[in-house]
Amino acid sequence: MDDANVNAVGAGHVEVWYERQPGNTDVGTVAPAFGVAEGLEIGAAFARDSTNGVSTNLVQAKFRWTASQEDGCNVGTTFGIQNTPGSGTNTPFVVGLFTCNSTWGSVHVNLGTQHPSDGPSVGTWGIAFEHAFEAFTAHVETFGQEQTSPKLQLGVRKDIAKNIQLDATVGRADNDTVLSLGMKFMF
Repeated sequence: MDDANVNAVGAGHVEVWYERQPGNTDVGTVAPAFGVAEGLEIGAAFARDSTNGVSTNLVQAKFRWTASQEDGCNVGTTFGIQNTPGSGTNTPFVVGLFTCNSTWGSVHVNLGTQHPSDGPSVGTWGIAFEHAFEAFTAHVETFGQEQTSPKLQLGVRKDIAKNIQLDATVGRADNDTVLSLGMKFMF
């Protein structure tokens, strides 16, 4: 799930994670993002499915349309394209991002669509709730797309050093246990 905020101008982050997806598929991803203008972040993702030997690349622009609010709601949009090298498939996508923050936590809602070059457009959706405790932030999220079963995940993240975060999730999708382990480096 994505939130509706973006990096400040001149600030960035790199996320690195491992996922065990349905069918015992192992995927590693590296995803850098950088704030290039007020309310605008550009990003990319490079993923490798080591189980099936497939790579995917993604580039995107993320816009925050409203002022960032610690106690209130933000609205954003992500536009991008995903490519699977060697397959000839390009999948453009757009996602509406809604985040509401309060003392009780944050709610994130994502509504989008993607259009694979080899098929019809598909709607995507997701909703997450997160709450910060003293030592960590916990979250629960569910997300999916048309014609597939949704995923349900629980997770935690924790700052382990200045500008370094660890996170882990576990969940269910297609009657399989899924999990992810990751790190986020902020600069």
